[in-house]
Amino acid sequence: MNRFIKILSLLIIMFFLTIFFSRYTNYNQNTNILTEAAIEQFEKDLKDGKEIVPSNYLPKEKNYDNKLSLLGKKTSNIIEKYFGKVLRSTLKYLDDINEE
Repeated sequence: MNRFIKILSLLIIMFFLTIFFSRYTNYNQNTNILTEAAIEQFEKDLKDGKEIVPSNYLPKEKNYDNKLSLLGKKTSNIIEKYFGKVLRSTLKYLDDINEE
């Protein structure tokens, strides 16, 4: 039983860390790449002397949020919040033990 609890705890921690660090990666997001049409439009606007706003030439971002992804985000935020509280209280407890 003790081994089961250790493995389950390790899996939960690994799952949390994976979700936590996944939001800091920009895997497969190339929002700074201009299409040929955008480059031609940019050059035309430059020749015409129009005001250049970089966001006009970048492709529009698609919103892929759905109910399941929003549920995942909310769940991740709840896990992060309570995991942080547990970790802080555990470290405080260990610090108190160390001082005695």
